Amino acid sequence: MSMKEAFDAFFEEMTQNWLQKRGIPPQAPCNEKRRPTGLFLLETLNDKGYAQWSPKEQESKVDFKEIENKLGFSIHPQIKEFLSTYWFLPLDGIIHTTSGEVELRLSGLTMYTNIEERIKSSFNSEGTHYLTDHKYFLIGTFCSIGGDDSFLVQVNNDTGEVTAVEVMDKVSIKLANSIEELLRNMKGIW
Repeated sequence: MSMKEAFDAFFEEMTQNWLQKRGIPPQAPCNEKRRPTGLFLLETLNDKGYAQWSPKEQESKVDFKEIENKLGFSIHPQIKEFLSTYWFLPLDGIIHTTSGEVELRLSGLTMYTNIEERIKSSFNSEGTHYLTDHKYFLIGTFCSIGGDDSFLVQVNNDTGEVTAVEVMDKVSIKLANSIEELLRNMKGIW
C-alpha cells in the first residue's frame, strides 16, 4: 500500500464515521482569516465557527535535497511521503495495540506550512525524546494510552517505526512498523 492509498483509506473511514455519527462530513473550528489552511469549505461555516474541511492532494512534490543538506542527514522515505502527499488538518484516531486502545492526533500539514521549518522543528528531539541513538521525527503531540495522555508520536528516521514516547518516564510503545501502517490501522474519530 502506498502512502496515498493509506491516507485515502483513513480519510474515507474518517468521513464515514462523521456521516454516521453526525450526518455531515468532518468539521473543525474555522478561522481562515487568522490562520489560513485552504482546506475549509467556507460555504458550510456555521454560527458556532465550525466548517466542513477536506484534505487536498499536493500538486507538486517537496524537494528534500536542500533540506537534507542543511540537516546533514537523509530523511526516511516514509517521512518524505507523509510530508508530500496531502494537505490536511490534524488527524484524530484510535488504534489497537498490545498495550490496549491508543487515542492519538497527528499534526496537520497545510499549504501554508513552511515544510523546511516543520522538518527542522520536528527533528529537534531535545526534550521530546529520551533516546539519542537515532533521529526521531515528531508527527503527533497528543497520544493517550491507558488514560495517560503525556505521550508524543514519533517516527524513527532510520527504521520508519512509529512509537508513542513518554519522555519523563522514558517509555516507548510501538504503534506501527511505518506511517502507512499507522494510517491504515487508525480509525478516525470525531
